[in-house]
Amino acid sequence: MRLATKLAFAVFGCVGVAGLVLWWLVDHRRGIAWAVSVVRDRFPDVPHLSPSSLDAWLHDPQRPSPQLVDVRSEAEFAVSHLPGARRIDPESTASAALSSLNPERPAVLYCSAGYRGSTLARRLQGAGRHDVWNLEGGIFAWANAGLPLECDGRPVQRVHPYLRIFSRLLKRRKC
Repeated sequence: MRLATKLAFAVFGCVGVAGLVLWWLVDHRRGIAWAVSVVRDRFPDVPHLSPSSLDAWLHDPQRPSPQLVDVRSEAEFAVSHLPGARRIDPESTASAALSSLNPERPAVLYCSAGYRGSTLARRLQGAGRHDVWNLEGGIFAWANAGLPLECDGRPVQRVHPYLRIFSRLLKRRKC
């Protein structure tokens, strides 16, 4: 087989695989399930909490309310975040993050889909803080479940997608 033919097959194969991946991610449920799977595989030592479990916890007067920690960029946080959340830079050291957290209250960390939240949760665990959880599926799964978001104290619907391709992980909203 000639080199040009082999190269053409390789290019078309890569395009086909990329197309298949995009098709797979078009459905937000498959995309979030994939993201959750990747994060759980990469961070088996970090406890994960589903959006519905966190929502139940936030509404349970018998349990101390957790600190909600947004581990996204300022630009992402400025679009929307969970009500009452505070932002900590994703690149924060464990000591810097610990100094901004109340040691008497558990913490639930989240980012877009879970990777940055789990990364910081692992750093906090390594520094001795063990009452931290990662929000499974991040703000994307929270928003897809129809749970509340805010910006400047007002309810909002939008979520910053981190990268445009990740907007496919968000359920389309009807206007």
